[in-house]
Amino acid sequence: LPLESPAFAEAANIVKEGFAAAAMRGQTLPLIIRLYSTTDDPLDILVTYHQALTAGAVFVVGPLTRDGVSAVATSNLSKVPTLALNTVDSQITLPPQFYLFGLQMESEAGQIAQWALTSGRNHAIIISDDSALSKRLQNAFIQSWPSENSKTAESLRFVDNPTILQQFRSLTAGGDRLVFLALDAAKSRILRAYLDPDAPVYATSQIFTGAGNFLFNNDLNGIRFLDMPWLLQPDHPAVMAYRHTSQARSTDMERLYALGIDAFRLMTDLLHLRPADEISFDGVTGYIRFAPPSQFIREAVAAQFEYGKVQLMTIPGNIAEHEGQ
Repeated sequence: LPLESPAFAEAANIVKEGFAAAAMRGQTLPLIIRLYSTTDDPLDILVTYHQALTAGAVFVVGPLTRDGVSAVATSNLSKVPTLALNTVDSQITLPPQFYLFGLQMESEAGQIAQWALTSGRNHAIIISDDSALSKRLQNAFIQSWPSENSKTAESLRFVDNPTILQQFRSLTAGGDRLVFLALDAAKSRILRAYLDPDAPVYATSQIFTGAGNFLFNNDLNGIRFLDMPWLLQPDHPAVMAYRHTSQARSTDMERLYALGIDAFRLMTDLLHLRPADEISFDGVTGYIRFAPPSQFIREAVAAQFEYGKVQLMTIPGNIAEHEGQ
């Protein structure tokens, strides 16, 4: 974990805390868990990864950063099962037993596209800005949105200008249109009032900043979004089992804590030599299952803002439904 990185140390420490909490409550392993602290320099990560293998590691969890994961994946060092906590570019071929698991919102955008199909609307309007994340979310949604059977899509650019935003009401009006916001919470809050009130609106977890932000959430009224059980389902069995009592953190930090919990649980399953494609469980980050060739994906929980409060929703065809969760 990049505990020595000024940019990523806080996030790394939260992941470590979640992992440790799960280790304390989880199955007893006949193995020692050793923590290796790195910077965010890919070379330093490679050297540390090699040190772990030299010391006899039989399983590695990490790296946490995208550059670090790519560095290890493209090296010749990976000789033991590795659970990387981020993703890599699609053109990279991963070594055997090199698994990806993380909090990438691109997978949420793909799930939202499938969810939006159940609305009965055929024309998707994606509203994004110039950020790299927004562009990735836009692309992920489009890739999962059918391009046939009368399904169409168009992209609009968010500009914080009331005169321009006023045009969005007519652009999103019509009984066959839905909206996907590839935007953060602040921009979505600004834009919400300018959208046609009858158009279904969807967004990723970045729109949710906490159930306690009543006034903020009230301005997002009607928007449907995805997030993890850790934040939306306090009565979820796994959430109750691992719930911590430390001081309140931001939703971003809470998500990283939950990532650490489910990373430990995934590691435990893989250490028991279960085939990856047979592993699935109801985790605190979502319903987790394997998507070949190397990705563990999280099926998130659906919700909607209603008068400042969060109301859970059901997505038709959701795997957790079929599992009776």
